[in-house]
Amino acid sequence: MPHLLEELIGRGYSTLDALRELARTLKGAYALAIVVSHEPGRIYFIRNVSPLVIGIRDGAVFVASDIPAFLRYTNRVVVLEDGDFGYVSADEIYVENVVRGVVDWRGRVRVVDWTPDMVAKGGYPHFMLKEIHEQPTALRNTLASIPPEVGEAVKAIAKADRVFLTACGTSYHAALVGEYLLNTLCGLNATAFIASEYLRYRKVLREGDVLVAVSQSGETIDTLMAVREARKRGAKVVAVANVLFSAIPRESDVAIYTRAGPEIAVAATKTFTAQLAVLLYLATEVARALGTEDPSYLDLLRREIAELPELAGGAILLHEARIKRLAEKLRGKTNAFYLGRGIGVPVSMEGALKLKEIAYIHAEAYPAGESKHGPIALVEEDFPVLFTVFDDEFKDLLLGNLEEMKARKAFTVGLVPKGYPDIARRFDFAIEMPKLAPYTAAVLYSIPYQLVAYYTSVAKGLDPDKPRNLAKTVTVE
Repeated sequence: MPHLLEELIGRGYSTLDALRELARTLKGAYALAIVVSHEPGRIYFIRNVSPLVIGIRDGAVFVASDIPAFLRYTNRVVVLEDGDFGYVSADEIYVENVVRGVVDWRGRVRVVDWTPDMVAKGGYPHFMLKEIHEQPTALRNTLASIPPEVGEAVKAIAKADRVFLTACGTSYHAALVGEYLLNTLCGLNATAFIASEYLRYRKVLREGDVLVAVSQSGETIDTLMAVREARKRGAKVVAVANVLFSAIPRESDVAIYTRAGPEIAVAATKTFTAQLAVLLYLATEVARALGTEDPSYLDLLRREIAELPELAGGAILLHEARIKRLAEKLRGKTNAFYLGRGIGVPVSMEGALKLKEIAYIHAEAYPAGESKHGPIALVEEDFPVLFTVFDDEFKDLLLGNLEEMKARKAFTVGLVPKGYPDIARRFDFAIEMPKLAPYTAAVLYSIPYQLVAYYTSVAKGLDPDKPRNLAKTVTVE
């Protein structure tokens, strides 16, 4: 791309004309900030698919891939769109679109309600630990803001022929929880799929369907491609995202924001629990609209949802020190299993992903009943197996799986509901969690798994904020 730009300028194009030609020529995803040696007072830019934003303050302009890069200087933002190109200087901004021509960027200025303190460590050794501890506040902010936003989403989902949920990474595990909620609470035909596999569903999606797209950044390229395909096929799209004005919410029919605040660590923590809270709240409203669940049970769920911020803080306070000791044992391990049933399966998947991401320990999650169909062959003495046990109909079955692992002398860890001391005693290490409905407990149980991964990473001398080979926002297919 630099060589093509150089060639165009060498043929007599102005830099702006050369950028216009680039915008017509280039295919795929890119976001470029360009400095030309004979125009040192300007930064040129061009973007397609990949995120690019402009920050504005008196006497200064910033170009970056994400808002936190310049947040300590300004919270006034212009989000660039596909096909936008132009330049900035200290006192000028020029934006043009390859299709629509000159853009009135002043109409796009948005004020972001994040503060510089939100993107500082605030005395914590790592952003990840800070963001784990911010979950009570993040949940409180999310739950305070979503009621007016979910109305249109509830209407769309309640009358949908089918519901699909799509996402990547941690957000995909949230989508799996959402699938479970819509299946079991709402009785809907709901299917979650990994966004990078969206081409498998392009002949399946059609008018009358709803796609729920879940993304922390709102810019995840695979999820954005799935959104575009769904809309092309006539399906409605509901976005769940954390970053205001990002691409996926902009291109969706309905947007619900989690408002967890900026998340700097690569491994998602507070954005995940906020996503779960949104999906749970949304599912309870859909169930109420469809009449598929006892209203008194939905009222119970609503009360438990309201208690989540306080319960999240209590879980961190109660278990953090003990989990730090558990991490000392796990630091020398090379493999682990996370087992659950029902809604515990995606929660276990997220726990395993966290251990892989930041502690570099090979960890796999399975439906516990599947463990004896092959995976149990790996279990030997002191092999870590972590169980996600809720107070539900799967509890006794999981205890049978526990005995299978103990018979192979595995080291067993259990997240278990409080009030069952006989269950807790059967594990080598038990973490007793508040006794809640499994739907609500799913939000809370992910927090100890985050702490397990964080402290194991630290015990190994790793940097949990910047795991190798990973990026915060994945903008290439």
